[in-house]
Amino acid sequence: MTAGRPKRHHYVPQFYLRRFACADDPNKVRVAEQHRDYLVTDRKSIDRIGYEDALHDYREDGATRSIEGDLNRVIETPFAASSTWTKVSDGAFETLDDSDRVPIYGFARHLQRRNLETLRFIEAENERFRAGGLALDLDDEEADMHEWIAASAQGAHALFREGAMDTSLPPDAHAINVMVCHSPIALRSSTNPTLLISTPGRQSVFGSLFNDLRTWWLTLDRYWGAFIIAGGPPGFSNLPMPADAARVINRQYLVQHQNSMSVRYMLSDDELLDEDLAWAGYRFERQTTHGARWLKPKPIA
Repeated sequence: MTAGRPKRHHYVPQFYLRRFACADDPNKVRVAEQHRDYLVTDRKSIDRIGYEDALHDYREDGATRSIEGDLNRVIETPFAASSTWTKVSDGAFETLDDSDRVPIYGFARHLQRRNLETLRFIEAENERFRAGGLALDLDDEEADMHEWIAASAQGAHALFREGAMDTSLPPDAHAINVMVCHSPIALRSSTNPTLLISTPGRQSVFGSLFNDLRTWWLTLDRYWGAFIIAGGPPGFSNLPMPADAARVINRQYLVQHQNSMSVRYMLSDDELLDEDLAWAGYRFERQTTHGARWLKPKPIA
């Protein structure tokens, strides 16, 4: 605690992490964790993952201020008490319907914008801008934004705070398509749970149908999740998910975990994890008390 405020600021809400709690301990989750040259599978306390010390604090007029309390009051608490999340926390996924379409989209978007990975990305892109590495890739509006960020030591964090506290939705939010899916195999998530699946102009892992669409995935609990699709016809559906599609999602979380700047933990309590680690190039080293240790693959020169 600092001056009556919590020091540990979660960028993944604990009410979300609890959807993946161990069957024998509601306060722990099974994870794959990055450790320098190793990946370790283990059990971790929910309050010990998905946070950064003083992440939401900032200096203004010589005083330390924070958006931590505002995030809880304005966004987390209302959504955790909403009818949409009540259906999720009660396991009543079959009752999710079109009234839950925009709330699911809004929650997925919020998880993405408040994530530590977003702050690290803003910082890294602005460093590239300062070094002259983005000049040809920016339009005037983007260049002005980077000039604004670069003008202050807290510029990147200010933009991050603005996104984290933003409760508005894009004008096309009501044209979004949400596909809630029930998987026959256990699903993974991570400490950056909103997974970008496809973006226009890039080949999608789910085939050419998705190549012109912007698509995200959010795992909602161990066997349920949702595709959020922009750029096509609006709609809502609730349907079973083929095992091979769920396997692709799980491997995408592994790829995210392997390549991100800040995603230290992948939530992974499934029988196919060892096989997928071998697929990704990890080499089994030894069993540990609550899991195993794997050697990371060497970077390709």
